[in-house]
Amino acid sequence: MSDLVSLPTLIFPTFEMRISSDDGSLRIFDPVRKLHVALTPEEWVRQHCLNWLVVKGFPMGRCSVEKVLDRSGLRFDLLWHDKDLRPFLLVECKGADVPITKDALRQSAWYNITLKAPYVLLTNGRVAYCAHVDADGTVDMIDDVPVYPS
Repeated sequence: MSDLVSLPTLIFPTFEMRISSDDGSLRIFDPVRKLHVALTPEEWVRQHCLNWLVVKGFPMGRCSVEKVLDRSGLRFDLLWHDKDLRPFLLVECKGADVPITKDALRQSAWYNITLKAPYVLLTNGRVAYCAHVDADGTVDMIDDVPVYPS
């Protein structure tokens, strides 16, 4: 498992992760999907972000991971629903070496046209940007993720 040395340190706290290499490639356990998935650079960021949000009070049972939005085949990374099962926080993850650009922001905005989540988080694990999105489409950057509504 010497490949672990090449995985970057992220802005998110470390956590106890379950990594395996049964078939010769590294896999990490995803507690939402309840299975080991390929440990890609994006998955490394996704699992750290997921863990961080759970620690911040976002319930794992209200999270969806890598779901297809509609017939277009678009797939979001993470989505938390509120207690009424309405989209609350959409998270788009990129690998640590992928810069956060206008294209990445445009991708998140495109997903949110369908989802209408009031909050969007965009991260590559080295930086993270969070925004509040009003119903009229106005976007306001915020300093941190919102508190999960109780």
